[in-house]
Amino acid sequence: MNIIYFFLIGYLGFTVGPAKVEKALIGAETITEVFEVQNFTNDSLRIVVEFEDFDINKLGEVTFYPGGYFANSLAPRAVVNPEEFVIPPKDVENVRVTFRLDRSSGIPEYYGMMLFKSRPIPTRYAASIAVAGEVGVPIYYAIPEYAVRDASFDSLSVVNDTLEIVLHNTGNVHLRAKGEALIRTFDDKLVQKDSLPEIVIMSRKQRKLKIGLKKPLAPGSYAAEVIFDYGAIELLMGERRFRK
Repeated sequence: MNIIYFFLIGYLGFTVGPAKVEKALIGAETITEVFEVQNFTNDSLRIVVEFEDFDINKLGEVTFYPGGYFANSLAPRAVVNPEEFVIPPKDVENVRVTFRLDRSSGIPEYYGMMLFKSRPIPTRYAASIAVAGEVGVPIYYAIPEYAVRDASFDSLSVVNDTLEIVLHNTGNVHLRAKGEALIRTFDDKLVQKDSLPEIVIMSRKQRKLKIGLKKPLAPGSYAAEVIFDYGAIELLMGERRFRK
């Protein structure tokens, strides 16, 4: 998901910061965020700000839904100012968003995607290519008294020279996980080490990762070890022994 949005930012010629918001809501039920939109182009840009709901499946594919689709959607709880505006060339606009969240609802996490949709406005009497696009900022607010962070391995196996990992978010808030995978021989000699890219796993959902072996393994016994950091007190570790 992040790769898609970074590509769009560079292509459209404007940036939005911060790129994501992930906070625990402590005390107040109202919180205000300020987002900076910077136009790097030589044309004015018309920006419209909207909210949509989203989900991420096992393969990391993102599906969008109308704002308010989920019970814990941020869309009906957000007030955006301004919702629509024009940024002159090489200029900056600040957007304030106030969220009013009910802490007594029992909802462990509110979330949504804040979309900045652009359309260029030519500033010269010359032909211009009208490029429309959007930049998404994922926003999550966890309610500490209800939030549970937990994860487990649903499977860890080596199939056709590929290490396959299925990570399961067994908690009720999203997880942002990253880690590493190691292949060792029976006598503990390191054969391969890979950094695992950061992934987002939605509440009660799975994510599947595949890591190819970089070179053929000699016949013998091996162990695949995987370590994930997902923001909990302890790291998540798993091991699978296999033979070649």
